Amino acid sequence: MSTLGKYITDQRKAKNLSMRKLADLAHISHTEIYRLETGERKNPSPLILKSIANALGINFEEIMQAAGYTNDFLPTASAPVSLPGIEDLDEKELEEVRNFIDFLRSKKKLNNKT
Repeated sequence: MSTLGKYITDQRKAKNLSMRKLADLAHISHTEIYRLETGERKNPSPLILKSIANALGINFEEIMQAAGYTNDFLPTASAPVSLPGIEDLDEKELEEVRNFIDFLRSKKKLNNKT
């Protein structure tokens, strides 16, 4: 079992949730939860991890660290980014933009390792 797998399993069991219930809450397949917990699924996207963190009510940064992502992967509040055209987005839409940016950063980081 991977560090991430153990982390998710421990958090899920602490909340007394089955894999299927966690999958339902995270809006992902129970097979994906199984693969993550057993370590079969390598390098999950930040979007998947964000969904699981939200479903478990845990800190996104902690699950990212358990997945092997470092702190420099995460955007910092001290580095504002100007994105023209986002002024009319609501908070949920802005969160989706942030999640997509996180995904792109993880993809870039993985490409740099190969």
